[in-house]
Amino acid sequence: MGAGVGRESDEEAGTERSVEASGSNSIAAGGDIANAITGGVYHEPVIMARTIGGTVSTGAQVAGDHVDFRDATINGRVVAAEHHHYGSVPAPAEWRPVADAEPLEFGVRPTQHIPGQSDVPPYVPRDRDEELRAKLAYRGLVLILGEPYAGKSYTAWHGVRSLAGHRLYAPDPGEDLRGLLAVLKGAPGEYVVWLDEVTDHLGLGEGGLDPRLLGRLTALGAVVLGTMDSEEYYRRRSGSAPGDQVVAMARTVELPREWSEAELVRLATHDDPRAYPAYMWSGKEGAASYFAVGHLLFDEWRRVGTRAGHPRGHLLVRAAVDLARCSVTGAVPVGLLRQVQERYGTEDRESFDDALAWATTSMFGVSGLLVRGEADDTWRAYGALVAEALRSEDLEPVPDEVWWLLLDAAEGGEARIDRAAVLDAAHAALHPRFEEGDAELMFAFADRVGGEARETLLRAAADAGHPQAAEEWAALLLHTGDEAAALRYLESAAERGSVSAAGEAGRLHRIRAERFLRTAAEGGDGAAAHGLGDMLLGTEGSEALRWYVRAVGAGHERAAAGLGRALEYRGSSEAEFWIRRGAALGDPHAVLSLAVFLHREGDHDAEVEQLYRRAMAAGHPAASRGLGNFLVRTGSVVEGMELLRHSAVQGDAEAAFWLWRMQSGAEREEAEEWLRRAAEQGHYYARKQLGELPVPPGDRSVPPGDRPVPDGDRSVPPGDRPDTVTE
Repeated sequence: MGAGVGRESDEEAGTERSVEASGSNSIAAGGDIANAITGGVYHEPVIMARTIGGTVSTGAQVAGDHVDFRDATINGRVVAAEHHHYGSVPAPAEWRPVADAEPLEFGVRPTQHIPGQSDVPPYVPRDRDEELRAKLAYRGLVLILGEPYAGKSYTAWHGVRSLAGHRLYAPDPGEDLRGLLAVLKGAPGEYVVWLDEVTDHLGLGEGGLDPRLLGRLTALGAVVLGTMDSEEYYRRRSGSAPGDQVVAMARTVELPREWSEAELVRLATHDDPRAYPAYMWSGKEGAASYFAVGHLLFDEWRRVGTRAGHPRGHLLVRAAVDLARCSVTGAVPVGLLRQVQERYGTEDRESFDDALAWATTSMFGVSGLLVRGEADDTWRAYGALVAEALRSEDLEPVPDEVWWLLLDAAEGGEARIDRAAVLDAAHAALHPRFEEGDAELMFAFADRVGGEARETLLRAAADAGHPQAAEEWAALLLHTGDEAAALRYLESAAERGSVSAAGEAGRLHRIRAERFLRTAAEGGDGAAAHGLGDMLLGTEGSEALRWYVRAVGAGHERAAAGLGRALEYRGSSEAEFWIRRGAALGDPHAVLSLAVFLHREGDHDAEVEQLYRRAMAAGHPAASRGLGNFLVRTGSVVEGMELLRHSAVQGDAEAAFWLWRMQSGAEREEAEEWLRRAAEQGHYYARKQLGELPVPPGDRSVPPGDRPVPDGDRSVPPGDRPDTVTE
């Protein structure tokens, strides 16, 4: 201060004193200076001076909105008022009525924007509201305790609105609080000082909140309301520092992060469209956290940079989100989570362990994208991710393989999965594709459900042309006795390439054919008796012979050859008679049977050749091979070998086997090729020769192909027996 200006250091702020000043240079031509100001702006005393009939020298400096007299000489008497100024605290009359305070002013975070809705989520009454209002009714410090994003600021906002007639001021973090004393002194009223994160106002020296300052604020009519982390509160309240002592003096209300069932019910009934998803998915993280950072976490997961930097982590989070979309809302073992993730593909650029570490790292001071479950090594998606995914229109459907994996895992008891819930979710998600006739999907789903639902889906898949579904549906029909309907589905599946369906259809047709033929034959139908005899020929017993006799007896002469073959099997000398009778009717099969019969008997070469040629001309498929073999044996080797080759090329395994036998000495390479062909077509001796069939115990026989063929040997190889030429 310039010469002649003094003050008493222990006086209260606002004390007015007279001071003397002298000097010769005036900045106001011979007049009074109404007001002059000197001193610092924030922490130095401020002197408001008024000269009485004196002058101020030009040493005074004009700086902004004040005149600095520290280097000036003042002539005349000066009246000055000294004030301590600790910041720009407005006058209490300018403080906002608590009813006008907005949530954003209290530090409430905006939530996901929805057109037509406020950016601030709806306030839902908390269970601690009444307790807070009761403690706010008395002056002093009230602290709302809780974890980050427990909803402390919003609860505080709601609480102060109950203080009718109060005015509100919220100092900035680190602001010198002594300025509050200056403005409140002499301004009686009811006030609220809002200290969001009270820690920011502790330990700041003389300008911070300490017990003395708190007491003076309380005496001036202020309720001091703040928030604090629970752990920090319990750590500091037993300390001895001034800030710790303030903490110990506070009345507290503790706000759990996880909402109670009553709070969630109140949330669910709110008419804001964001409320019900928060009720469904906020979980242990709490609805306040859900509203504040849920959408930020979703954006972090979906942004392009995440996919580029954490490709497998991105897929891992999607797997967890899709688990929830599949109604697996609890945490699952990391092994199952990995299995689901791999249904989306793997990423060599990032290991699974690195992906899990990234996805579980806390973001925004709240949570990772994945949240640890109660059991060891279990995880689930942060609830808001699921809610946003369900709301999003561009998230891909859950892959079919994920549905099947979950249903199979639930069936096997590998994880705590509510299988019924997953089934319901799968049916809802897949139903549109069922309606479109997706046969593969319906069959896959039917394979994992039971009861009427399985039958409905199986039939729908079968009707849509799914071969395996047709087989299974046919089996159900057979079980109920609907044989005719079962056959239709089996035939449909067989026509689409199902080997098993073709076999089952054939077996069923044979059973039905035998049944119907037997009914007709018993009714006197000779042709039916003939067909039944052919069907039973070679079976144990003499039933085929009986039906051939009945056919002939009914006047169906074409059964004669069959009767002859049946008699031949029994070693009857009457076989030739009936075979010749059948051949006389022009039956190609009877003609070939007679040729084979006479070939075995010997001494009928001319007739045998003629019969083979008749059968071949009639189109019997085995006649060419039989004639070829006969000609080779009787000396017409060239024609005979040509006929055998022709038959072998057409797929006749017996002809191929004979070619191997006949060429094994001279043209071994070609012979081996014929042997392989015969074996591929199931020829018994060919497969035995190649070691593809077990050898019966004690069998010392040499396969026909291993026996030398003497010149002029006219023996009939085993394949020419009548029972092998009935093709």
